[in-house]
Amino acid sequence: MPLEAMLKYWQDEHYESEERFSKRQDRKKPKGRRSITDLYVGEDAHSSADQFADSALQLLFERGIIKEILGELKSGKEATVYLADGPEGLMAAKIYSDMLVRSFRNDSMYRAGRFIGDDRIQKAIDQRTLNGINAQQGLWVFHEYLQLWELYRAGLKVPKPMVGPDASDMVDAGRVVLMEFIGTRDAAAPRLSDVRLESYEAESAWQQSLEALIQLAKMGKVHGDYSTYNLLWWQGEVIVIDFPQMGDIAENPNAMMLLERDVVSLCKTFKKHGIHENPEGVFRELRARALLSGF
Repeated sequence: MPLEAMLKYWQDEHYESEERFSKRQDRKKPKGRRSITDLYVGEDAHSSADQFADSALQLLFERGIIKEILGELKSGKEATVYLADGPEGLMAAKIYSDMLVRSFRNDSMYRAGRFIGDDRIQKAIDQRTLNGINAQQGLWVFHEYLQLWELYRAGLKVPKPMVGPDASDMVDAGRVVLMEFIGTRDAAAPRLSDVRLESYEAESAWQQSLEALIQLAKMGKVHGDYSTYNLLWWQGEVIVIDFPQMGDIAENPNAMMLLERDVVSLCKTFKKHGIHENPEGVFRELRARALLSGF
């Protein structure tokens, strides 16, 4: 299904349901960070008979995609990541906090040039109405799924998305981005920012990270938040994560600024590992190899 058709499906299904939801008078106030037990309804947080308090998690459970939430992996202002179990094994469940209670960064520079296709949604987002906030969050999550699927199918080292690729499945996932878990049951794969590497490992990690950034640029994409904080190190390989802010170079007028910022961030955060590269030289190499001289 073409991107425009997929987004139209999301808009028709999701936006209308949010309009109806916002008119209910018995809505619970949104929550911020939640513990594992907060995700369940019932006394035993690990009983398969319990229902999930989060409707999106409950739907994924009923569809047999999630069997159990095993623990919390990471918590931040924007999202909490949990370790989940399912028929296909361990998964990472990234649950975005409600936009009404989280300090969500201004994403206008990332959204610039993105296809919306519905004047109602665009107006609601611009006016920051409740429907607009809900739509903005929904589109942010939906966009992350779309990017994950495209990168995974292209062969880049990213976690496999566990929902989709049908638009209806991604809409039903709500605020949950469900993906392959990188690591073992005992420990998640660390970020490159959190590990100590031997010199030969650091050089390999740098080359892999740079190649991934160049490959993204060849696909016409800019990550938008590329550094060792969003790169996992697992069994000698670099895995790229976190894609909701990713944009298209040809469509986003801020793309080259974001790409240059990604290069600077990558060079800066690799200094910890003894890699000292000149951002200007790296940026020139990237533009040449990715054939971006026309931008």
